[in-house]
Amino acid sequence: MPKGIPLTRKEFEEKRYEIAHKAADLILEKGYTETSVKKIAKAVGIGKSTLYDYFSTKDEIIIYLLDELLAELMQGAKKILNREESAAECLRNVMCMHLRLLMRNKSYLLKLTLEAQKLGSKAQQDYQVRRYAYQDLIIDLIDDGINEGSFRPVNSAIVMKTLMAVLSTITFTSRPVGSPDKMLEDALDLILKGIQA
Repeated sequence: MPKGIPLTRKEFEEKRYEIAHKAADLILEKGYTETSVKKIAKAVGIGKSTLYDYFSTKDEIIIYLLDELLAELMQGAKKILNREESAAECLRNVMCMHLRLLMRNKSYLLKLTLEAQKLGSKAQQDYQVRRYAYQDLIIDLIDDGINEGSFRPVNSAIVMKTLMAVLSTITFTSRPVGSPDKMLEDALDLILKGIQA
């Protein structure tokens, strides 16, 4: 919390959100390297030292933005998993939800991901841990399908990686072979029929 300013937790989080999103605008326009903490502070209308009360590094701001998208994915997936559906149906619905999020944030995600590659190794490792939690959720869902007899015994981590690659390809292809929804439907049919028991 900022020193000397009595903020509620809600006010603090709202200010972090504002700073991160103003920083995102600058970083996506000018690039990570060209966007200084001073420029971010100026865009938000606060001093540089005040900005450090909310984010200790520029890397932390990028991680915050990536975490927002990841939290939306996790929340959406968990809602789907709470339904009374088979593992195969849940997996299909999670992939459709994931594709919608990617398509809705396509250009933002592409630029943000490129900028994230410039993060320090510690920041990248910290983010990887949280990204792996989402991937593990998908792996567990595939394992549930194996345990319930919907899927044959397969390497669930390889299936998860295949699904992630399919989503990325559909989102960022320069040579689509149908609408994103249709491409995902066709790909899921191939993959899910391939692992069916």
